Amino acid sequence: MSHTFSWGEFKLAPRIAEKIKSGEQANVVIDIQGTALPIQGAQMRIGMQRGCDKEQARLAIACRLTGPVTTNTSAQLAELETLLSGNQVDCLGLQSPLPDQYVGIIDKYVKAGVPVFTLNNDVPNSKRFAFYALNEQQAGQVNGETTAAIVKAKGLTVDTVALGSGQPAGPWAQARMTGFVAGFTSAFPDAKFFNDPKSGIPTGDNFTTQEVLNSVGPFLVAHNDVNLFFHTDQGVEGVGDIIKSKNLSGKVWTSGFNVSGPILDSIDAGRTLVTIDQGFDNQAEAPVSACVDYLTAGTVPSEPLQYLKPIVITKEGGPGLMTTAEARKRLADATTR
Repeated sequence: MSHTFSWGEFKLAPRIAEKIKSGEQANVVIDIQGTALPIQGAQMRIGMQRGCDKEQARLAIACRLTGPVTTNTSAQLAELETLLSGNQVDCLGLQSPLPDQYVGIIDKYVKAGVPVFTLNNDVPNSKRFAFYALNEQQAGQVNGETTAAIVKAKGLTVDTVALGSGQPAGPWAQARMTGFVAGFTSAFPDAKFFNDPKSGIPTGDNFTTQEVLNSVGPFLVAHNDVNLFFHTDQGVEGVGDIIKSKNLSGKVWTSGFNVSGPILDSIDAGRTLVTIDQGFDNQAEAPVSACVDYLTAGTVPSEPLQYLKPIVITKEGGPGLMTTAEARKRLADATTR
């Protein structure tokens, strides 16, 4: 089995082809940056298993979630090398901690005849077959549009909007901020912004709530005209905490990404208007199905960038939106398995 890509021809390893032909189980591995990372690790395990169960009707596969407990590039690469040298992988779904970080190991797998798909963070300069994640700018725009709709529906007064991120220089973060600005200004074309997507306020590169408290807290005190703070990631939890602790409820609001119990509490309390669940389970499920597509029929997606639909959470929900109650159930599933 072979396929021609823009970078050249891929040939499936004979050992894998023989397994498929004989009906032996094929080993599908989803390797992620941290199997115990809060929410992400559990949701990715759920998605991988869901995909594995679903695809058994098409191909006998054994699925396995691998990776370090928490982000550790050296440990992740070492494990990937061990899996490859031991012929333990017949198709790989890989999450790189940073964009284009794992070009070498991906190309090594592909050279060995193992199909590779990426998820969450892309490695576009590698020979990966396709990439599964959110369209970051589009997701940011959806967030901005939804935030604006709530502001308008509730008659909230927004004077100045600020943009912040745990990694403001990251392409994904800047794409989310760019999208948010476009979405919000589609409803409020004259909206005033404290900064732009290229100058996001740094809130802590370890993505912890305490870092956000230390950075955004003083910022909001110093800039009392800022009463909507968009955060690109988990830091939205900390912004919600600041609004509560500084008695700014009803005066300042936030919107952002990711989901946790405190974030959902903040939405229910009216401090956070919108958050987007990245759908880590969907990101892990998609490569499993893509592996089966290739191993059974030699097919790959027509476009390498396979964007998934963002899960938009608000208090009341609505068409295309998830309520906080629904999000709590989804969160509970991720934290109890």
